[in-house]
Amino acid sequence: MKRIYLESFLGLIILFVASLIGYEVIVYQLNTDYDYLLEEHEAQAFHEFIYPIYQEKGEDYTIKQLEKLATSSHMLLVAQEMTHLPPEVRVVFDESPALNTAFDEDRNLWFRFEPNSPIFKLSENPNSPIIQAIHFDDNVVWVFFLAGFAIYCVLLIWFLSRRIRTLEKVTIDFASGNFEARAETTSAKAVGSLNRRFNEMAEKVSRLITSNRMLTNAVAHELRTPIFRLQWQADLLADTSLSKEQNKYVTSIVEDIDEMENMVDELLYYAKMEQPDAEIQSSQISINSFIQSLLPRWQRETPITISLLESEISDTTTLVDQKLLQRALDNLLRNAMRYAQRDITLKIRAQCECLCIDVHDDGCGIDETDWPHLFDAFYSAHKSRNKNSSGFGLGLAIVKQIVELQNGSVSVAHSHLGGARFTICLPKIDSSLSS
Repeated sequence: MKRIYLESFLGLIILFVASLIGYEVIVYQLNTDYDYLLEEHEAQAFHEFIYPIYQEKGEDYTIKQLEKLATSSHMLLVAQEMTHLPPEVRVVFDESPALNTAFDEDRNLWFRFEPNSPIFKLSENPNSPIIQAIHFDDNVVWVFFLAGFAIYCVLLIWFLSRRIRTLEKVTIDFASGNFEARAETTSAKAVGSLNRRFNEMAEKVSRLITSNRMLTNAVAHELRTPIFRLQWQADLLADTSLSKEQNKYVTSIVEDIDEMENMVDELLYYAKMEQPDAEIQSSQISINSFIQSLLPRWQRETPITISLLESEISDTTTLVDQKLLQRALDNLLRNAMRYAQRDITLKIRAQCECLCIDVHDDGCGIDETDWPHLFDAFYSAHKSRNKNSSGFGLGLAIVKQIVELQNGSVSVAHSHLGGARFTICLPKIDSSLSS
């Protein structure tokens, strides 16, 4: 909003200055300047008024009267030599002997009684309090202009921001998963046609996402029955007398069916976590003790050494859903098991107001170009992590959903072991509050 305010304020000033310049060019330069023309007529009338006095009373008397007039009018009357005249005044008097009045660039009046008489300058007295007050008032007008522009911009931005904040709130609700959120389209709340266009977009996006979710859930659920039948038939087939080569094929079929079942389970779990009203049952746990309890189970799944480094912080208490956190850690550990060579290391550390869990592996690592998309559903890093070992592309997406449901974050970086480092950060609970 600050930027919009500054742009509006500068825009008004530029428009005002451009209007003044346009007025100056059109009225005074492209057409006759009637103000100057009137001043020249007044100057000529002034000379015609004083010239008879000059002829009748003489030069000294006329000068004294002019000095009185100048004093009363808060003007200055100064006699000047011909050599000290401004160029534009000298040109007038040299080239037009019949003219006895002229103006300089500052519109000060220069006059003489006749061609051979002294030349006088009649100008405002800068030391006069009245003249100073007039100039001050003229300058204050510009201050009022600027203040008026500033107040107008404040009111305009305030008026717009009220409506924009309402639309912004609806946008945030929609982005958070509330696909029923819609912007008000009444004239008192709408920002032009933007609210109506947003609602049209939200309606289309909502229908698309809802239909895709329904299709995914329906397909995943419907796949369970044929997969179960295939498993049952494959198990029956495996119990019959088969040749060695036939057994190999049956074993491969069973493995493929198990993989399909796991993929369906992942799809259903991902769909469940994608719901905005996913249930969270949070409780206070010690992350250190929680991970220690999971280490034996993880170690049974792989010959790779899995270790938890000793934490440098004494209090590792946080508020989380244990089942969801376990699922997130399971996904990260099994992801590391696919690519690690010898070691997987976990570390708990503090970062600002968060507790962070680092999962390091000594595998081939992940190219930085894949990092922004690594937690997207069905995305698989295509360079260092091939299709045969990359899973279904849902594991890390589920980790992100679980962590964000608990007001945390997950990220990826290079590991000091040479592979990848995945980090889960969760809000830390103060030990004084947990007692």
